[in-house]
Amino acid sequence: EFRRVLFSGGFINAKWGPNETRENRFVFIGKDLDKEGLLKGFKECQCSEQLRFKIGDKVRARVGKDMAEADGYCPGVVIKTWDQGNAYRIQLQDSKKTNVWGPIDEDDFVKAA
Repeated sequence: EFRRVLFSGGFINAKWGPNETRENRFVFIGKDLDKEGLLKGFKECQCSEQLRFKIGDKVRARVGKDMAEADGYCPGVVIKTWDQGNAYRIQLQDSKKTNVWGPIDEDDFVKAA
């Protein structure tokens, strides 16, 4: 049976306190929800905290056509991990030292140099 689902989320401009436990919550409102099915589905989407690249590693980041080499990627260096919800923050090896994010730890976004 197909059921409609509306997912809505937002952010508030607040910072975690120094001793505050960081926690994210999803709240589902509805009748006869399949709690186990929802939990299973979310756990299947959970990413690993283990990343392939470390700070300082040379990588190739997928970027827009105006910045990319023929394969769609540009050389860069990982300067931060888990930055604003993105797996990587990468400083491109261009004249401007442009910073980009690698949102997901997959070759479609970031690959080994």
